[in-house]
Parts: sequence; structure tokens; C-alpha cells
Amino acid sequence: MKRLLWIMVAFLPMVGWAMDVEPLMPDTTVYIEGKKIVVKDGEDRLKVRVYDMAPDGDLTENELVFEGHYKGGQSYEKRKYGKSITIPLPNWNRDFDPHWAGLGLGFANVADGSFHVNEIDGVSLRSEKSWELNLNFLEKEFRLSRRYGWGLVTGVGIRWDRYRLDGNEHFQRVDGHTVLVPAPEGVTYTKSRLNITSLTVPLLLEWQRGRRWDTDFYISAGVVGVLKTASSSKIKYRDENGGKGKKKVDEGLYLRPISMDFLVQMGYDWIGIYLKYSPFELFENNKGPAIHPVSLGIHLHI
Repeated sequence: MKRLLWIMVAFLPMVGWAMDVEPLMPDTTVYIEGKKIVVKDGEDRLKVRVYDMAPDGDLTENELVFEGHYKGGQSYEKRKYGKSITIPLPNWNRDFDPHWAGLGLGFANVADGSFHVNEIDGVSLRSEKSWELNLNFLEKEFRLSRRYGWGLVTGVGIRWDRYRLDGNEHFQRVDGHTVLVPAPEGVTYTKSRLNITSLTVPLLLEWQRGRRWDTDFYISAGVVGVLKTASSSKIKYRDENGGKGKKKVDEGLYLRPISMDFLVQMGYDWIGIYLKYSPFELFENNKGPAIHPVSLGIHLHI
């Protein structure tokens, strides 16, 4: 390549001088050391382009290694010391846009190992009052394929789960186990919840169909690591005399400290839906009801 450039340096000024004396024929092509040199001599401008040749001799436009324009004693030159030259990408081939960071809200519930939802191992939830909130504040993508839109996505988030019990009972630790304890006589629970706060770290494989097809559809799937940071059982109650109150009944509750979820999500541009299921039980082995977290919701990617 260096040898070719020295040839060009020596050759092009001579061509410029010759323009006033003996113009070259338009679209002159010269082959030197596997390079194709195309010289276009217009009425007022001389253009010279140098291409790397493909192994089979075909010309590919993204292998332009030199370009020179000469007009009125002035020149413009661009060199690329390699097999390719950086050119602006069309709009549809934009940077990979991952879908993790943002705000998600969904319905939270429990399931068994066969994906039966609610009323599992004695645990019955009010599905319309049980929810989770996801605040994903950090994301990082690793582009795998520019042409086909594949990438790996990771990041960090915080999740708040609120499981609202349907019966007049609450979760509490008893003799080394987490069990459902009925309300005292004469007391009615107006609200009984299991609250869990966790840190989440995903590893997702994402495919997105970009602007080349005039759509921003995406789909991703993978696993989400879950680190429990806080949990409690809280109640609001009304006694037989009409008095009202609320209190935190218990903390800890033998929840599994480290867990994992399977996550599938899809959507368009900044909005999507997700489905999440944990293959692990919510509580440690033999220390609570055999229930698996499951949730369905929407996510706004910002």
C-alpha cells in the first residue's frame, strides 16, 4: 500500500500539469498491485479513486482506499490505510438501542412448577392488588451483528414486589418456617401484604428490527439475577370495636437471598410488554410455601 501511495504522489501532480497540455481520456482505469485506479477527467475537475480488489476481482464500494479531487490548482485528498473506509451509515443502520433501562409496572403473582397461577400451596392472592415496580437505571449493550440486529444486554435495576393476600391472614416466621398465620379473634385485616425489595442484573439476548424495515420492533429473552435486599410482612386491620391500625408483623421471612428469573419481553420502540417467571421457589427449601414468583406487565424504556 505504501508503494502504491508513493506512485500516486508522483503520478497525480504530473497529471495535473498535463491537464493544460494533453487531457486524459475520461474514465481511465489502471490496475496496479491488486488495486484499481479510476481516473475521471471532466471539463473542469479531475477525480481519482483507488479501490482494493476483492479476491475474485469484483469491486465493492466499501473498499475505497484513496480519493482525490483536483480543480483550478486546488486539491482535496482522502486516504484510508486499510481495506475499508469509514462512510456514514444510512438511517436504518443506527446504533443498537437496548431495552432494559426504564420503568416497568406489572401484576405480580405466584405459581407452581407446572405454571399454575395463584392458590398455590395454601397461598391465595388478590391478583388485581398484587403488583411489582421495576426501576432499571443502568444498561449496557454489546452489539453482536450490525446487519441482523442481534445484541447482548445487561444492566442494573431495583424491583419492588407487593403480594396482597386474599384471606384474613399474614406471613410470619414460626419455629424456623414462614407460614400463614390467621388474624387474632375479633380482628379483620383490611390489607395484608408481603413486601420484597431486590436488586436485579439481567443478561438478555435481544433482536431488533430497525429502520431498514420501517419499524422499531424488538424481542429479547434471557435471565435476570435477583438479590433480595429487604422484606417484610405488613398488615392494616380493624378490630371489633371499630379501631383501625397498621403494623409490620415480621421481617426476613426466610426468603431466598439470591434467585433468578426467566424474562421474555417484546415491543415497539420505547414501549413493550414482559413476562417473567422464576424457576426457584420464593422461600428457602422447606422453610416456606412452595411458590414461584411470576409477573406480567408493561415497560417504558427511557
